[in-house]
Amino acid sequence: MQQTQLRFHLLELLMKRKKRAVWLSSILLLLSLVITAVGIFTETRTENISIIGYASGIILAFGSFLGLLGLFLDENRKQLLIAAIIFLSFGIIGAFICVIVDGVFTADSIDLRPLRAGRCQYYTSGQNFIYENYLATVPCQSFTESCNLKVRSNTCYCCELYNCANGDYLKNYFEFVGVKSCQEIQSVYIMIWLVTTLNISAFILGIATSAILGNFKNTESLIAPDVSVQLFNFHNSRCNAKEETQSQPHTSPSAPLLLQEQGVDTVQQVCCLSDLDV
Repeated sequence: MQQTQLRFHLLELLMKRKKRAVWLSSILLLLSLVITAVGIFTETRTENISIIGYASGIILAFGSFLGLLGLFLDENRKQLLIAAIIFLSFGIIGAFICVIVDGVFTADSIDLRPLRAGRCQYYTSGQNFIYENYLATVPCQSFTESCNLKVRSNTCYCCELYNCANGDYLKNYFEFVGVKSCQEIQSVYIMIWLVTTLNISAFILGIATSAILGNFKNTESLIAPDVSVQLFNFHNSRCNAKEETQSQPHTSPSAPLLLQEQGVDTVQQVCCLSDLDV
């Protein structure tokens, strides 16, 4: 009796952890797909500004997908969960690196003050796509001196961020290649910080998901290697117990009370599985 009740308790605990793991893995999968889509979209906005935020989204998406497969498939469940935890671990590390690279280095190297003040110029060759990759010479006037700057077509450049004496950056990006206008840089800046924020959320959620998957794997190994077969057998035993309780005849005046008490005990023992079916 105690072993049966303990098994019922473990199965109930297992199904609760499975439900929690499914929710976390599904949310992480959606978040990873959003990170991948937003990261690739931001990466393709400009030609000279690169971000790596979408890489962690790809790894986390694959890890959460393996986790969902391990939760719903009975065959090779342990191997799938172990592989999911490994990929999630790499994705967590990748998300942390993406936060540092994209948030600290890339976004910090973009100065929006000249753009917001309207002190940046935009150069385009118009419809002449033949000259799109050629460098054109444009005048550049900074605060202290003036010089000539060579830019490509569809480029927004800020002369006050360009060092005319050395012909290099001062500290921040001074040109943004492949944009449609200078106003597009502000949206790119916002998208970079959005990818960084999403990676922070994925970092926290990835840790929680990998921990829940590990707990589910350990709890599942305590009960049996094939939990689905046990759940099916317990479901059949519950149905048989209910049928026997309803069809069992009363043989004596004192027997109904005894049989009712036994039927109640039997139903209470198997009633715990009703929550598992839900």
